[in-house]
Amino acid sequence: MVLRWLVALVLSVGIARAQFGTIVGVVVEQSSGDPVVGATIRLGGLPHGAVSRRDGSFVLRRVPAGNLTLLVSAVGYHPAEQHITLGSGDTVRVRIGLRSESIASQAVVVSAARRVQSVQEVSTSVSLVDAQAIAERGLTRLDEVLRYVPGVVVTGSQVSIRGSSGFSYGLGSRVLLLLDNFPVLSADNGDMSFDALPIADVERIEIVKGAGSALYGTSALGGVINVLTREESPSPELRIRALGGLWTLPRFETWRYRSDPPRLGAFDASASGAFGPLRLLAAGGYRSDESYRDYNDSRRWYSFGKVTYELSSAAQLRLVAQYAADDRANWLNWRSLTYATLPPLTTDTTDRIDSRKLLLGLEQRTIWSPALFTILRGSIFRTWYTNTVPPDSSGHVSADATQYNAELQASYQASEQLNVTSGANLVLNAVESPYTQGRRTQAIASVYAQAEYRIQENLVATLGGRLDNVSTEPTAGLQLSPKLGLTYRMSEQTSLRASIGRAFRAATVTERYAALRFAGFIVGVNPSLRSEVGWSAEVGVLHTAVLGGREWTFDAAAFVARMDNLIEPQFVVDTTAEIRFVNITRALLPGVEIAVRGWLWGETIGVESGATLMAPRDLVEHATLRFRHNVQWNTRLIVAPLPRVQLNADYRFLSRVERIDERIVQLGLVPDGDARVPIHVLDLRLLWDVPVAVPLRLAFNVRNALDYYYTEYIGNLGPTRQVSLQAEWRLR
Repeated sequence: MVLRWLVALVLSVGIARAQFGTIVGVVVEQSSGDPVVGATIRLGGLPHGAVSRRDGSFVLRRVPAGNLTLLVSAVGYHPAEQHITLGSGDTVRVRIGLRSESIASQAVVVSAARRVQSVQEVSTSVSLVDAQAIAERGLTRLDEVLRYVPGVVVTGSQVSIRGSSGFSYGLGSRVLLLLDNFPVLSADNGDMSFDALPIADVERIEIVKGAGSALYGTSALGGVINVLTREESPSPELRIRALGGLWTLPRFETWRYRSDPPRLGAFDASASGAFGPLRLLAAGGYRSDESYRDYNDSRRWYSFGKVTYELSSAAQLRLVAQYAADDRANWLNWRSLTYATLPPLTTDTTDRIDSRKLLLGLEQRTIWSPALFTILRGSIFRTWYTNTVPPDSSGHVSADATQYNAELQASYQASEQLNVTSGANLVLNAVESPYTQGRRTQAIASVYAQAEYRIQENLVATLGGRLDNVSTEPTAGLQLSPKLGLTYRMSEQTSLRASIGRAFRAATVTERYAALRFAGFIVGVNPSLRSEVGWSAEVGVLHTAVLGGREWTFDAAAFVARMDNLIEPQFVVDTTAEIRFVNITRALLPGVEIAVRGWLWGETIGVESGATLMAPRDLVEHATLRFRHNVQWNTRLIVAPLPRVQLNADYRFLSRVERIDERIVQLGLVPDGDARVPIHVLDLRLLWDVPVAVPLRLAFNVRNALDYYYTEYIGNLGPTRQVSLQAEWRLR
């Protein structure tokens, strides 16, 4: 593989400059002709990109000559796709019109194949959440965003895609999390840090469903979530968002831990601009939440920065930095159902958690020739936390964990029919903690390659795989993750897809070596843990139709996953609270997923709906898999009675969890721990674009408007009714 890169590099350096050209264009609003500011312009399969300026203009330099596809998207507009032919040394001028739209359409993704693609070319299911959907809902954390995505279930700090995960207090995520393509799962627990992400500056979130280890390696057993922040603006821009709200008092007297409604607030600010070849984005924010539960308050701060420097017309250097701090109460579970908003009487309510996260990422993109470009990427992601219990106490917890990541990726266009993406990756996890008995490390080295071959104009086959070597495996640590995919473009409106792939998740340092007391349990070590492995397959169809003069999109998929060696906590003796993590579960997860979105009666009523139906089975116990929902349904309704006014409603349904770990209840570790019901949550909001000189949008949100009470996991009441007002300004 390395030899292939070197040969391609040597051959490509000598290629004449005349094989490149320039694209000059302008992006406008289709009906009015007004310029669209901040639109993102990409080239399919290539690293080139630009952002439209204040007058809607953009320039793409050093573009390989040939037949190209421009992919253009902007918040609040329907994406556009334009095919052009660029001759050697030529300059092509284009004018692209975007149609205003309040419901996001999936057109461009970068995570499914590690390169820019139209969604019709992807052989796996991908869901997209754009910046407009995040802002309108007044969301401040990633877990809040993901609850509205079909096939995705959030249980506490655990994210499950199509039933891949149940509930294990956040340990060992089976979904890989990326921020601007840099991995951000913690080195010790392998968990997600929702508060460490700059949600206010997110351009879009891509959720790739199914086995993702063929390109991404460990933790992509159930899928990949890539949080992509917005591009730096070519002209000065300032964004400010402020949110204030409260939790309404619960209906039951025993749940009212205070006489006045608990308050919450958030503030975000970001500035962006360009200075010659240098583009900058700087952001920061603060959140405070008194919580609907006693001893569950939190204060969070974050800062985020992105700097891009154009080294030349063929090379770009980008630095990404993120820092977050979290001061919160150490809530675990309720006292009982009667006192669902109060912690157990034995809780030390002076104990607080101080948590910090730091990401430093550096990326260089280089175009060597019209056929070859490379991405060199390195990052450090550090998480450290401690509580306020004295270090010599049994209740003290602390950890300092760092993940070092280095990667080289190359994309080579071998011919008009064949594109090859390949790379090498090295990850080192280093953990220092009292409960791991000192310093522990885990190294993972890997190589990967994926070929996409266009058999016919409308038929593309994908074949790839990745080989990982995990240093902490008790036996041979090699993991091979192959993948095969097909996409067939029946017409401009319809595409079919099919894929099958293998994935794995290496056991985390905490799962192997932790010896501590946690959530009422005594956790023991098990260094002999093996990696979780699984296969997943799906067939799907994406269809676009015009109904009533408006475009509707339909997406449907049938899928199945088989997982083995799943790591679950097991009681050492059924009559004690001592547990350890073991490879115990085999699972089968078949299901179907359907999504639809479009407009009724012009642009008066918009609909976006998705449903996932599954039959998750535990093949060891011959029963329904624990902590899974068999049915999930999300629906969004948009009503636009006036030009500047919008009414939105979101409804989320999750069927009742059939099985939990009954031993937790039987041992009395969590009183009323078996209390669970189907989940029905209705969110309402009113949006108003205020006609003032400075663009201002007001959003009045009522989340869980019916004040419906439910549990998301054992002994934890789900969020009750929340009322908030949000104001957002954008100054250009």
